[in-house]
Amino acid sequence: MYKSLPAAVFLLFLAVPLHSQERPLATDAAELLPVGRIRLQMGVEFFQNQRYSLSGLEGDLTRLGVGGIHIGVGEYAEFQISGTVRDFLSVTRRTIPVIKPDFDGNATSDFGDLLLAAKLRLARETGRKPALAFKFAVQLPNAGNESGLGTDEMAFYGSILASKHLGPAQLLGNVGIAILGSPVQANTQADLLTYGFGLAVPLHSRVDLVGEINGRQGAERVGNENQSRIRLGVRIRSGGLRWDLAGIAGLKRYDPDTGLAMGITYEFQGFRRDRQPKTIR
Repeated sequence: MYKSLPAAVFLLFLAVPLHSQERPLATDAAELLPVGRIRLQMGVEFFQNQRYSLSGLEGDLTRLGVGGIHIGVGEYAEFQISGTVRDFLSVTRRTIPVIKPDFDGNATSDFGDLLLAAKLRLARETGRKPALAFKFAVQLPNAGNESGLGTDEMAFYGSILASKHLGPAQLLGNVGIAILGSPVQANTQADLLTYGFGLAVPLHSRVDLVGEINGRQGAERVGNENQSRIRLGVRIRSGGLRWDLAGIAGLKRYDPDTGLAMGITYEFQGFRRDRQPKTIR
């Protein structure tokens, strides 16, 4: 059942014109969308020498339909759903697997895991004080270990988000925890610290330079390894859309060596705030 959810969700995205988590960054801003405002995003990613400890696979990974939908559902809340339509791995090397994948040949593919999240406002940005929010998310195990690309384990994330404008530039910061189910040990989990620190600097009225370091850190277990990636890119606003392009460098053993992400974001007013009923005297 889970494996059919991403395709259904993202096919809906293709039926509407595309304007986010701040693509191409993974670090989230603390600001919420206004009530009724909707952001749709879609992109592709390419990674060189992506490694999978559980299946022992290594190769070049192509991710199609990396997207999400964010909805401002209230003055203090925003709903998010994100994931990937399809991951394709061109296998260049195999090591001894912990769980052997079930496919033949030098290529494999699968749905990406689906992430359901909510962001709650804690404080608005005022003067010297940053905007603050709390975000929690559940990751569904859509990618299976049969393909060699997934763990078949659910995960929970909770983090504090902060963002602050310094003149035209914006600083982003995320700190939280990831609770990951172990794919090899029953009734065990890994608790990892998650972090993200980003910066967006306007270069022009329509162009922003963006960068970040984002990852997770803690006691490593098979399938729950540490991650850390640097992204540097640009956002360009044109034709009612926001286009983005970023280069990626992995810093940990099971991160890809290098990567490239590109995508588009479209924003529109999906519905209006309900009016308060008037009392007639």
